[in-house]
Amino acid sequence: MKKSLLYKNYAAGLVSALALSLLSCGSTSSIAKGVEPSTRRANGARQGVYYSLFVRSFADSNGDGIGDFNGITAKLDYLNDGDDSTTTDLGITGIWLLPIYPSQSYHGYDVDDYYAVNPEYGTMEDFERLLQECKKRGISVILDMTCNHSSRFTEWFQAGRDPADPHHKWYRWIKGDDPRYNLNAKALGHTIWHEDKKYTGNYCSGLFDFNMPDFNLDSPEVRAEFKKIMKFWMDKGVDGFRYDAAIHVYNSVKTEPGTNSTEKAVQWWKEITDYNKSLNPECYNVGEVWENNTIRSQYLAGLGSDFHFDMGTRIIDTLRYNDDGNNTFANGMQADYSRMAKSNPEYIDAPFLSNHDQPRAAGLLRGNAEMCKAAASLYMFTEGIPFVYYGEEIGMRSGTDDLTKRTPMLWNESNAEGKPKDKLQTTWAADSDCRYNLKTIPVSVQEKDSESLLQHYKKIIRVKTAHPALYAGKFMAVGTGSDKVSSWQMKSEEETAFVMTNISGEAVTVEVPKDYQGFKAAFKSEAAETVITGDEVSISAITIPAYSTVILSNKEF
Repeated sequence: MKKSLLYKNYAAGLVSALALSLLSCGSTSSIAKGVEPSTRRANGARQGVYYSLFVRSFADSNGDGIGDFNGITAKLDYLNDGDDSTTTDLGITGIWLLPIYPSQSYHGYDVDDYYAVNPEYGTMEDFERLLQECKKRGISVILDMTCNHSSRFTEWFQAGRDPADPHHKWYRWIKGDDPRYNLNAKALGHTIWHEDKKYTGNYCSGLFDFNMPDFNLDSPEVRAEFKKIMKFWMDKGVDGFRYDAAIHVYNSVKTEPGTNSTEKAVQWWKEITDYNKSLNPECYNVGEVWENNTIRSQYLAGLGSDFHFDMGTRIIDTLRYNDDGNNTFANGMQADYSRMAKSNPEYIDAPFLSNHDQPRAAGLLRGNAEMCKAAASLYMFTEGIPFVYYGEEIGMRSGTDDLTKRTPMLWNESNAEGKPKDKLQTTWAADSDCRYNLKTIPVSVQEKDSESLLQHYKKIIRVKTAHPALYAGKFMAVGTGSDKVSSWQMKSEEETAFVMTNISGEAVTVEVPKDYQGFKAAFKSEAAETVITGDEVSISAITIPAYSTVILSNKEF
């Protein structure tokens, strides 16, 4: 006999099959509001959910306005307190620290010394203490690493300006009269070859900037040095690396004509990641290959994991147009995964909405919190290791220039004098760069609101790390017939789950595909009416509220 099961979906977290089976026709369950505790089963650096953190902007322990290692340590319980029975923390399992090395810039991607930390961020002892505290909480830590270029202030580059010095071969130098190269060649909007004013006639490539000279990774000495660098940090307890500008290490504009740049880059990344795995088989290496999937997938043969660029754009476009006809998002993702598997069957995807180089997602979604929740669910419940850019969980916004994308984390409201109430609030950025977040609701306020964006992130991260199908499973597009619902299957050895997200502003009723009608509800988002039609053992149809996600599972966890 069919029954109509109607309940208030307040929990927006893990809902037990027992709670569903006990409902009678027309009844309403009294599921408590808020985040539900759940056991984190994802473990190690190669599973779970990472948090991308800009040290300068996160938390300031000494009152100088600049974020530091001790500030992060003081805020670790916000990220993960190490206790699965609590619900106050975000629940992340890993941290990617943007560059922490001495540098001439605020962003740190021009590294002066690969064996030291930025003194503005603290001491090496402070960093080591942060690592120790992360380990206590089960948080993995990976570091940003630039193998494409260094700062021109490194001892290596300063010595290597002299053509007679051994370090000269560490960088990409050419003679001005070398007919193989075009001194006027441009990339990223500027000329890449820069003449040394002291040793005239010698030109060094700087793909990003004159202050960032490019390494010559054909040099055996440079390769050996980078292995020493990796070992140095991994010996301290670092769990892996995020590799900046991974596609550019053999960019054709700076290599000898006839060079197969992609092939050489893949060989380099395989050499360095294989070395890292010889030190720690469970380390996590992920690369920035900012290209379409066809090109990006090729690098997986060397890197093993790279960021899923374009995913965020697809998600935002899907939500803004309120249209996912023919299950377009899921089908597009499946095509991407198929291409990735051909390059490396053991690939690990790294999905994300936006990062430190892109306009923040919440701004592109016009600050609509419900759309931001749907966007979060859409990328969180795909394959691999999702990355949350700091502040994304509270809807921070930005402009298009880099400084506005990296402004201070908003911990609390300001007092009557306009000063932040939270003593760990960083203040280094100019007010003009922070203007996009004048109306952004800070952490302290969102923590008190059970339906806030922050609380939604806490819920979906817990679901991601609790369900094997979600943190270890593989993706397969499965449609419901509705152009307002994006849906797919996630399957691991232990579990199969069916994910459905309403990408529109209105409730949508869909028939559950037959293969999943015997599944139980594992997650339902948002405080709204959700109607499930079926009996105790078979859900035949479900009404999904606006911008909400429902996950059905064949297992209880």
